[in-house]
Amino acid sequence: MQRKYTSLSVVMMIGLLLVSACAPSQPAAGRAEQAAAGAPAAKKTLIFVQQRDQASFDDVVSGAAGGAAYLHGKPIADEGLTGPVINGVRDLRLAAELPSTTKGTWAVYPDGRMDMTWKLVRNAKWHDGAPVTSADFVFAYTVRTDKEVAKQGLKGSGVEYVTSVEAPDPYTFVTHWKTTTNLGAAGGGLNPLPKHILESAYLGPNKSTMGELRYFFDEFIGAGPFKLTEWLVGSHMTFDRFDEYHKGPAKLDRVTMRIVPDANTMAANLLAEAVDVVLPQGIELELALELQERWTKEGSGHRLVMGDRLDALNFELMVDPMFAKPVYGMTQQPVRQALLQAIDRQELTQLMTQGYSKIATSFWSPNDDENYPYIKEYVESPTYPWRYPYDPRKAQELLTSAGWTRGPDGILVHPASGPTASSPTGSFPYDLPAAGEERFTYQALVRQGSGPFKVGVIIQQYWKAVGVDLDVHVLTQTEQLDQRFIGQKPGAAMITSGAKGRRLHSSGLASEANNWIGGNNRGRWYSPETDRLIEKIEVTVDEQQLKAAYKGYIDYAGSLVVYHPFYWEPLPILMLKGVTGPGEAGYSTGNIWYWDKT
Repeated sequence: MQRKYTSLSVVMMIGLLLVSACAPSQPAAGRAEQAAAGAPAAKKTLIFVQQRDQASFDDVVSGAAGGAAYLHGKPIADEGLTGPVINGVRDLRLAAELPSTTKGTWAVYPDGRMDMTWKLVRNAKWHDGAPVTSADFVFAYTVRTDKEVAKQGLKGSGVEYVTSVEAPDPYTFVTHWKTTTNLGAAGGGLNPLPKHILESAYLGPNKSTMGELRYFFDEFIGAGPFKLTEWLVGSHMTFDRFDEYHKGPAKLDRVTMRIVPDANTMAANLLAEAVDVVLPQGIELELALELQERWTKEGSGHRLVMGDRLDALNFELMVDPMFAKPVYGMTQQPVRQALLQAIDRQELTQLMTQGYSKIATSFWSPNDDENYPYIKEYVESPTYPWRYPYDPRKAQELLTSAGWTRGPDGILVHPASGPTASSPTGSFPYDLPAAGEERFTYQALVRQGSGPFKVGVIIQQYWKAVGVDLDVHVLTQTEQLDQRFIGQKPGAAMITSGAKGRRLHSSGLASEANNWIGGNNRGRWYSPETDRLIEKIEVTVDEQQLKAAYKGYIDYAGSLVVYHPFYWEPLPILMLKGVTGPGEAGYSTGNIWYWDKT
C-alpha cells in the first residue's frame, strides 16, 4: 500500500483554494469584523477544529460512544463538581470545596466504609435559568445507575463503589461508599442532570429509551460557562457565553467547534486564519513542526504548544481465541513478548516524535501527577524488569518456543495444535481451542492520518524480519465508529491509551449483551487476578500500601505483556497569535472558561 505523507506545500495549495472559495461568505475567525472601520467592538468568537464529531453529551445514558479526544464540545457546556488540575491545583466547579478529613466532610470508618460530603456553590444555574441543587446530583446518580436506562456503566470513575447518595439540603450532596477508595476525590462520574427537565421522562412508561431524548444531543442544557446554541452533526457546534455562569462570564463571547477530518485541511484553515485553534487529535507532529518553523521565520506570533498526554501509543492486542487470528499467536505470552522485542522502539520513537517523547515502559506517564509518584522510584530504577529492549534474536527464540517456525516463504507457521487449557499464571487467559496449521498473518487497525499509518508500516518491517506478515488496515470513518467491528478485531488496534485504570478489568468487556460498548477492554483481556490487582489500587489509601499495590499490578501485567506500548504520544496544539488558554490544563477544552483571544 503506497501513501504520500503530508507536506506544507500541499497544505498551502489547499489553503489558497480554501481562501478563494470561502472568503466572500466566511470571515476569518471573526477577525474581519473586528477590523471594520467605525464598527462597535466585535464579539470575541473563537473557532477550533477537531477530527470527528462528538457522539452525545452523556455516553452513559445515550450509549453513544466517543473517546475523550473527540469530546471537546462536552466540557464547554457541561459542568461537574471539579475540573482539571491547573498549575498543580484541582479546579473547583460546582463544588465549593473538596471533601476533607480535617473538616469532617470525608469520613473513613473502621469497617472500611467511607462517606464524602460535597458542599455545593449556591449561585450555579442551568442554562434555562433554574438553580443547580443537590437534588440534580441525586437524580443523575439514580438515572446513571439504573440498568434499565444506562447504556454504559460508570466504570473507572469510582462510582461503582458508591452504595447510595443523599441530599440533606439543597446545597449538600453526600455519597456513601462501601469501601475506602482514592477514586472519589475529584467527583468523577457524578455530574448532575437537570431533574426539572428529565424527571418526567425517567418516571414515564418509556424510561428505557430515555437516552434517545434530544436533550442528550442538540437540545442539551448544561450548567457550564457556554450554552449550546447549534449542533449541525458532522459540521459544527456553536456555543454562546452563559452570562449567569456561577464563576462569572467567560472571556469569550462565542466558541465554535468545527469538524474537519483531514489534517491538511486543518492546517490550511490555520494558514488562512479561518480557525483559531487546532486541538488533538488533529494535526500530527511532523506537520505541526513544519508550521511552527514557518511561523517562526515569518515572525507571525502564532504558536505550537505540546499538551501533556498521559497515555502511550499502543497496540491493544486481541487475546480472546473466539476472535484472535492466528489462534496460537497473541493469545500466548511468549509470542506477545517476542513481537514487542522485535521492534526497535527507540528508533521508532525518535523517528515519530523527533525527540519530543520517550519510550513507554510503564502504564503511567511521567506527566501523570496523580499516579506516577507512586511508581517513579520503581520504574526508573536500573533493575526495572519490564523494559523489553529491542532483541530480534530473543524474539526468534521466544517464537520458536511457542511452536512458530519459518515456512518456505519465510512466514512463520504453527502446527495443528490444541485444545490447550488456560494458563494458571495468566500467560494465556483463555482456553485455546484446537486449530489446524496456521500461518502468522496478522492485522493491525490504525486510525486515519499519515502518522498512525507510518507507525504501522515501520512495525510491519520489523515483524517481517522475524516472520510475521502484518497487514496495516486504515480504519474508514464508518469502521472507526463501529463498536462491534473494533470489539471483534482479530488482531491489534492502535490506540492512544494503555493498561492503566480499568482498561483491563473484566467489567469493561464489550459484548453482544451490552451492544459492544460495555467498556474499554476491547482486547478482551480476562483474568481474576488482574481484576483483584486493579481493585486493590482503587481501594488503597495509605501511600506506602498504594505504592506496593501499583508495583503488584505493574509486575503482573508487565510480565504478561498485555499491551504493546510504543511511546508517550506528544499532542501538538496549534493556535493563532493572541489566543491564550489551550494547553494550559492538558489537551482539552476543560479550562475553556479561562480561554481568551485578543
